[in-house]
Amino acid sequence: MAVEEKRARIEKTAGLSQAGSRLYEPYRALGYIASSIPHSIQYRGQTAFITTSIGRSFHVYDAEKINLLFVGPHFDHDVVSVLSIGDETFASTGGRVVVCRRGKRVCELEAVSRGEINSLVQFGDHVLGISEDNTVVIWDRNTRELFTEIEFERESFAVTALVHPSTYVNKIVIGSSQGTMQVWNIQSRRCLYEFKTMGSGITCMVQSPVIDVLALGLLDGRILLHNVKQDRAVMQLAQEDRVTALSFRTDDVPMMATANSEGDVALWDLDNKRLMHVLQNAHDGVISSVDFMVGQPLLITSSADNSIKEWLFDGNDGIPRLLRSRTGHFAPPQMIRYHGDDGRHLLSAGRDQTLRFFSVFRDAQNTELSQGSLERESRVRHARMSALRFPAVTQFASNTAMSRDWDDVVSCHQGSRDAHSWSVERKSLGKYTLESSDSSIVRAVAISACGNFGFLGLASGVIEMANMQSGLSRRTFVGHTKAVTGVHTDACNLRVYSTSLDGTLRIWDFATGNQLHCIDMPSTPSHLIVYRESSLLACACDDACIRVIDAESTRIVRTFSGHRNRITDLAFSNDGRWIVSSSLDCTIRTWDLPTGYMVDWFRVESVPVSVAFSPMGDFLATAHMDSVGIFLWANRTQFADITLRQINPHSDGSTDGSVAGAALVAMPTTAGLVDENEETVEDVEMDAVYMAPEQLTDNMVTLSSQPKSKWQTLMNLATIKKRNMPEKPAQVPELAPFFLPTTMSVEHQFDFGTSDAANIPTDPTSSKLISVSSESQLARILYNAHTSRVYAPVFEYLKTLNPSAIDVEIRSLPVDDQLKALKAFVCATTCQLKSKRDFELAQAYLHVFIAVFTDIIKANARELEPLLAELRNELKAQWDTVDNLIRYSACMIEFMRTK
Repeated sequence: MAVEEKRARIEKTAGLSQAGSRLYEPYRALGYIASSIPHSIQYRGQTAFITTSIGRSFHVYDAEKINLLFVGPHFDHDVVSVLSIGDETFASTGGRVVVCRRGKRVCELEAVSRGEINSLVQFGDHVLGISEDNTVVIWDRNTRELFTEIEFERESFAVTALVHPSTYVNKIVIGSSQGTMQVWNIQSRRCLYEFKTMGSGITCMVQSPVIDVLALGLLDGRILLHNVKQDRAVMQLAQEDRVTALSFRTDDVPMMATANSEGDVALWDLDNKRLMHVLQNAHDGVISSVDFMVGQPLLITSSADNSIKEWLFDGNDGIPRLLRSRTGHFAPPQMIRYHGDDGRHLLSAGRDQTLRFFSVFRDAQNTELSQGSLERESRVRHARMSALRFPAVTQFASNTAMSRDWDDVVSCHQGSRDAHSWSVERKSLGKYTLESSDSSIVRAVAISACGNFGFLGLASGVIEMANMQSGLSRRTFVGHTKAVTGVHTDACNLRVYSTSLDGTLRIWDFATGNQLHCIDMPSTPSHLIVYRESSLLACACDDACIRVIDAESTRIVRTFSGHRNRITDLAFSNDGRWIVSSSLDCTIRTWDLPTGYMVDWFRVESVPVSVAFSPMGDFLATAHMDSVGIFLWANRTQFADITLRQINPHSDGSTDGSVAGAALVAMPTTAGLVDENEETVEDVEMDAVYMAPEQLTDNMVTLSSQPKSKWQTLMNLATIKKRNMPEKPAQVPELAPFFLPTTMSVEHQFDFGTSDAANIPTDPTSSKLISVSSESQLARILYNAHTSRVYAPVFEYLKTLNPSAIDVEIRSLPVDDQLKALKAFVCATTCQLKSKRDFELAQAYLHVFIAVFTDIIKANARELEPLLAELRNELKAQWDTVDNLIRYSACMIEFMRTK
């Protein structure tokens, strides 16, 4: 079953990921924690597990450390409900309920054609769900078959929640948006009782620790404790905004927790019927679930802000503290960059006004860089935390050279006149706020290669340099007439590069602040990146072109065009050979600098807004407009031989997956690559890989298709054998042990008679000589080639041998039969030279041949002279061709170097 599903999944995505990009393979997605779908908690012994939905998959965490344990399969539709029972996870997606075990798909519950199935609930051996067409669907968990269905009229009873009251056999209570409840027997499919309306729509229901009492959360913010047996209200409480989740504490403390859509958690003292405390801004979005751990003073909350938090009640005042959390962006990131030279960490700035630190390999290290005690300040000011955060980061720069000494990140913010420093070492806001001298908005930032200086590009066109250690301004660069769009420095603190909306790229002297060069760009530059090792600059311009500038010659050396919409970001590869660009046309393109060609492109479903290439060259990281995660793409050139070909960047971007345009590629998932321990299936047939022909044109000479060490070893084989000989021959021990046969008797006596071998009768007709063929395999091939005049098999056979075997074969050539084998070898070498292939191999084989048969060639010079003369002429002609090509290439390199 698993193998068939895996094969179907591969076949479905083969046309996307395999044919879409030759350079990049989807690896994994970072930063997905939870969603607006309520989580599910399952207990296995003393261990609890939390299952959360994350779009088209789900995560399973351990409650003790919130470590990710399993990632569910990637479905075709979003997961709208999850339920954990024992070792199984039930996920509702696309109108189907899929059963998974340890993150692997096992089977499905019997299909029903009723749209999406929401609010999965366990009821003994049954699984209940609310369908999109207002029907309660019930399955048998053991047989996976449909048990029964209960239909309702949406106008009179729109189902919103259901719960099984404890000790009520075969009975469930169903709540509606009209505020009424009904008790149903699932065996007889009969409505046993209907409650009067509660005055507002029911949003959630849970069983209280007291039998017969249910807790109801209403749309108007009221919480009712209702006795379903007597149909009367036991208690009524009220909070701000609608109730989204409820939970009761079960460690002998009468406490209830309720959540609302504003991200607050209210804690209630049930003995005194009063509000104890409100966790304001516990989350930045709608809280979908709150759950007290069974028998523990621990509250678990999850929210649509992409986070899970654990709150511990360890004080006497009943106010909890945040014990641990796992969070991610709750709004799409706008800019991502690798932090450090090891390629293990990423920094990400999002529209949620946060700057976050991500680990590529260890999710437990992911965290938000603190902006101070915002939670305490929000309580004092009675304000939302979002109003106290800095404005969204528009650009940031980092450098780890001085991370242990002072701040290593500087950022500018939307509409802000200040830039802020950050410390990744402390995971918090830095010491200094860098203010603009003319009160203009900061548009661009950079950090020098040494990590000592930060640069601010202002909207007024001025560039300011500040000391990262003291926060004091050191120098200004004046010259731009409009807002600065990008600023960078070189590797040696000699030059500063900047671009501006005035359409210029300017180069400044780092030490004095004087302008050295001003380059007028054909179009206004919007982004600037630099590859410090080669002093190459790349600008993304408003005409959707990428222009590469050599800082030494101050000339535009490459222009890449092809994007059909504004370019959102650029990145150099780790070796400076490629430029990767993203655009609003939903494509990610790779441009090869040495050739000036586009060598790869692919299209994604969501608009890419930022790209970053790993300093180690192993991953490409991307951020997208409507995704809160960061997506990693593996660089296939790191583990496979990829042949790059020129792609026409102006070809029609067709949507049918044809080769005329960029193919749509499936996005990476949180599950990452396929597990190596999974059962293997037949590999999907990939597109035909371009194989370079052995001979490109007839005018070229191929040196060798074999490893260089092979023919070099052949030419120096005698020296190698002499070097590897032992210094002293093996010596026989002075007292060598020997054994004598004994007789079969009681006494121990030696048998000095004749050996058994002497008594073996011999066959007078058999020969004692071993039959040895005097004709080697190479000689037979040469004889056949001499007869057929086809000499290609000679060299094909020699290519399959190692150097020692080649030497033996050549030395074993017979010299009888009128030198037929030697003549054939000379003809084969001449034919190989005429084909202009394997020039170095032919030279090596000829070197060994002449060294072995020099005396025989001299003695039979008259007979071999015509063949040797033809060989000499062909050898001279081919060497002249190779020599001319080498000299021409050397002259061109010298010309380019001096130019």
